[in-house]
Amino acid sequence: MSEVLYRKWRPGRLADLVGQDHIAQTLRQAVISDRLSHAYLFCGPRGTGKTSTARVLAKALNCLDPTEGDPDNICDLCMSVNEGRSLDLIEIDGASNRRIADIRDLTEKIHYSPSESKFKVYIIDEVHMLTQEAFNALLKTLEEPPPHAVLILATTDVQKVPLTIISRCQRFDFRRVSVQDIHEKLQIICESEDVDVDSEALRLIARKATGSLRDAENLLEQALVSFESPITKEHLWGLLNISDNTLPVELFERISQRDLKGAYSVLNQIISDGSDARHIHTNLLELVSYLLQKKSGASPDDEYGEALSRRLEKVLANISISDLIGFAVILGKVDFQNSLNSYLPLELALAEAIEGAYTEAPTTVESKPVAIPKLQSAPQQVKASNMTKPVDKKSTSSVVKPAGPTNGNAPPKPKVDTKTDTSVSGQNNEIDTKWNELLRELRQVGNRFNIAALLRGSYERKIIDNSLAFVFQHSSHAERLQGELEDPLVRSQIMDAALKILGTRYEIEIIQPDNGSSNSGRPASQTSHLVRAAQSLGATIIEERNKQS
Repeated sequence: MSEVLYRKWRPGRLADLVGQDHIAQTLRQAVISDRLSHAYLFCGPRGTGKTSTARVLAKALNCLDPTEGDPDNICDLCMSVNEGRSLDLIEIDGASNRRIADIRDLTEKIHYSPSESKFKVYIIDEVHMLTQEAFNALLKTLEEPPPHAVLILATTDVQKVPLTIISRCQRFDFRRVSVQDIHEKLQIICESEDVDVDSEALRLIARKATGSLRDAENLLEQALVSFESPITKEHLWGLLNISDNTLPVELFERISQRDLKGAYSVLNQIISDGSDARHIHTNLLELVSYLLQKKSGASPDDEYGEALSRRLEKVLANISISDLIGFAVILGKVDFQNSLNSYLPLELALAEAIEGAYTEAPTTVESKPVAIPKLQSAPQQVKASNMTKPVDKKSTSSVVKPAGPTNGNAPPKPKVDTKTDTSVSGQNNEIDTKWNELLRELRQVGNRFNIAALLRGSYERKIIDNSLAFVFQHSSHAERLQGELEDPLVRSQIMDAALKILGTRYEIEIIQPDNGSSNSGRPASQTSHLVRAAQSLGATIIEERNKQS
């Protein structure tokens, strides 16, 4: 069986790394000067060379005759690593060996001396998959390893690695490989494999690989298996699920002309050709990105050809950057996940864009009184102004108290007096409007607990000065969130999410109401049937005051 390209062309020396010169230079100097670390952390996107670099470093540490910090790949120790029979190179998959028992086994065996090499090297791939208990077991070994051991941790999600682990390693961040570097590497592979692939086809593969050299090599091999030489760009359209760019360009022309009927006609033609809704969506986003770069004066890669480029130049003459940004925002909000009809979200986005939705929408919020139906035997009514949104305590004064004695046995009417700072109210209205977006942005944030899940436990959120405050009824949720905020990285991620969704980088504050409670130990808002009725119809408690004796 022939060897796949990404394994056959795996780097054998640090000099062979593609797009990671900053890392290769540092590791090479460390080997030359014999200033080695006991633990390394390689983090970055998939297919950028983390595991390959770890294997090369393991060879360089034990090579009998290294050359300028690189292994010679001909000595017995290097050959044993290349052939996968070295007893002193132990590779562990963190995804399938994530339990504390697996790490305890490592910490026991790491103290045994190497069988034939100078160093025993452990490579733990996808280390972020380890459990918290397994990380704790690994901590002591990382802190005080035996002198003959070197640990190399690799991960695609460094945010899930505890800071206590990161701080004990030399960290190297692998970046995505540029399109030009991938293109040059693919040309070298094609020349060595004696296959004829058009340069434009290789550049198309490089763009579709999105910075992953391994993905590019896999796509190239798939093309070599599917077609006979010479392979052109047209061959790859079907393989990579790429349609002719003519129809997406024509669709965008209709959008720029605000021709809804014409846009739907072109969209239906694209659908009838068998294109998936997500694929159409991706093509439109790439087209908008290309036009934004052209409109700003940049020089993006010309992937549309001479004829289509001339048509796009006419589009650019009649559309502004703000319109392009607005359309990009509308496309970015398209969500196919919960739609039974996969094309419907895209159709609605086109209608929203063409009907002028990328002009600035009014930000005023109209508040209406909330009427409460009959309670017990007498009619009750609560008038509320802006009660459907949380309001800043500093700009609000609200008192709920009996209106005085009434005729008969009818209960007193609650009276609500509300004064609202309209600017703060507008900010708080924006928080409620974009609450679900903020939670979606935070669904991957958190160490022990998921931040989005914790924030769902808050019953109110508001702007206080320059802080975004979350009010919790239950102390357990507040304490868990406070524990997460002690991590500066988590706090920064929440502030970045607020900046992205709300447009302002707020400080984060957690509020628990004062322990004003009734005889049962619960706040008055949970014991008064009048207050509960008002809340059920959308009213919000602004302030609770203890009854003065």
